[in-house]
Amino acid sequence: MSKLRLVFLLSLFILAGVFIATLYLVPSGTSYPESRRAQIIDAGDEWILQYDIDNNGERDINYTIQVTIDGVVYTDSTLVKPGKTYSYIHHIYPEQLAEGKVTVALYEEGQVEPVDQATYYIDN
Repeated sequence: MSKLRLVFLLSLFILAGVFIATLYLVPSGTSYPESRRAQIIDAGDEWILQYDIDNNGERDINYTIQVTIDGVVYTDSTLVKPGKTYSYIHHIYPEQLAEGKVTVALYEEGQVEPVDQATYYIDN
């Protein structure tokens, strides 16, 4: 076997080893929730904001949920375990609404910018 062929085969084995090590030893680093769903439900004498957070990551994630209703801010926090869904519920009453602007923002612990934000308008 020639030296050139031996060097070629050796380099293929080294590249295959680096590729396999990269796949199995380097963590993915992404822990974002895959699905965030928000909806406002008309319950007749009130509205219900339901906000579902699915954690398909590999670690617990602490979140802060900020609901702003016509400039008044309501803040809650929760821990979502891996593979679990957390359903946040916030009741909105007619006396809280002047403009009808409702904004919901989701912050991951330690982050300044929200990972998700949505604004809704409710006719009162």
